[in-house]
Amino acid sequence: MKFLRALFVVALALAFVVPAYAETQNVKVSGSIDAYAFYRSNWDLRDNNDIGVAGVGTAAAGYSHAAGGDANFKSEGDEYFRTNTQIEVSADLTDNVSTVINIVNQRDWNADLYQDPQDGGATSVANQGAEFDIVLDLAYVQMKEIFYSPLTLTIGRQDIWFGRGMVIGNNNTVWDTQASVQANEYSVTTAFDAVRATLDFNPWTLDFVYSKIDEDGNNPEDDIDLYVANVNYKFAEYNAVAEGYYVGEVDRGTLDPTATVSQESNNTHTLGGRVQFDPISQITLGGELAYQFGNFRAAIANPDRDRGAWMVDVFGTYRWDYTWKPEVTVEYVHFSGEDDLGANTTDYNAWNGLYRGKFWTAYGDFREFVYGTSDTVDQPATTNSQFVQLKGALKPLEDLLLEGMFTYFWTDEDVHNTAGVQTSAVRSDEIGWEIDFQATYDYTEDVSFGVLAGWFKPGDFYSGPDDDNASTVVSSVKVTF
Repeated sequence: MKFLRALFVVALALAFVVPAYAETQNVKVSGSIDAYAFYRSNWDLRDNNDIGVAGVGTAAAGYSHAAGGDANFKSEGDEYFRTNTQIEVSADLTDNVSTVINIVNQRDWNADLYQDPQDGGATSVANQGAEFDIVLDLAYVQMKEIFYSPLTLTIGRQDIWFGRGMVIGNNNTVWDTQASVQANEYSVTTAFDAVRATLDFNPWTLDFVYSKIDEDGNNPEDDIDLYVANVNYKFAEYNAVAEGYYVGEVDRGTLDPTATVSQESNNTHTLGGRVQFDPISQITLGGELAYQFGNFRAAIANPDRDRGAWMVDVFGTYRWDYTWKPEVTVEYVHFSGEDDLGANTTDYNAWNGLYRGKFWTAYGDFREFVYGTSDTVDQPATTNSQFVQLKGALKPLEDLLLEGMFTYFWTDEDVHNTAGVQTSAVRSDEIGWEIDFQATYDYTEDVSFGVLAGWFKPGDFYSGPDDDNASTVVSSVKVTF
């Protein structure tokens, strides 16, 4: 009798389980392990500043989710290792429904002291508990042809990238949610909590996105919300594409995250367009232009300022039809600036980098954005910056890619010696120049080795002792499966 009861229970369980599993058409498990070794010298632009006495520069005012610069690890030479580990499970269900879950561990190897007394901080082992934490990167469901055949709906934590990633491509607010790693620009956690509707009317594609950047309390008066509308058109000839977009960030939480009355103090509305095409097979030309409007308030007690900022990106690539596949790219980028990031009553002209995914250099792109310099009036590289870059690449072997970049930076708007004081002396507009070299060797289809070396030479904008050269060497091993 007990045996028959057991058989009945098993049969009943199978009756429920089998239909559930039958709904899953395909399951795929994938992942990656990326290991890095870092060496960095003088990233605060002050030689032998191991005690960390200098300021960390001006926070990125008007940029609600700025890193603002890391005050730690400013010594003459920092050495450490890091691993990014990812496991992703995707499942195809019936009726054009699929799901994706990706979990991540990001950690510096056994880095127990993130505030070492040698670097001017108190001893801390707070990161020991976070070092091996697993965090959720992706978790979304995608439904194709839902309600209407061209419509795809994606709901949940997802990666979002439009165009070349000049405005939307990387959620930098989640780079280091556990506060357990350095080198945040190497983070693989870049996703948005969002709802995305995609209408595919080939060759037209329309995307509409709503993302909750910051909830704070449960009331809507202290949130940061993101709205995106993107229209893309792919031409039949010249590998050409054109798109236009609107990106709106409504920020009610930066100045007063406990507000019960709306404090819309830092709203940024961006209108832009992009074109790219190949006039001949060896040449690619492209350009992007965007304008920002809205409002900015440095503090609740300060006056409200009208935004008016610009971004320009123009580039061209030429490819030679030779065995080594050499190519050269020239690119000019402009982020408009503001000489007063504080409480002035004039219009606010500083470009808000929002959630940019495109970066060009090892150091210059992250100055005062991820890493703080010792110059107390230095502004973030995400704003008030222009640069021109010459980049060359070639493949002497089928599996070996060599790249070299020279980048020259200068400001858009003059910066005064005393932040916010218009009568103080004006700095030179020469930020500096940077040389980067990178080699990538594909050992197999799944394994690659890389080496990146960068050297930044500060320009006349900086003066002693905050004008020493910054350098870095990063080696990597990446495995995907």
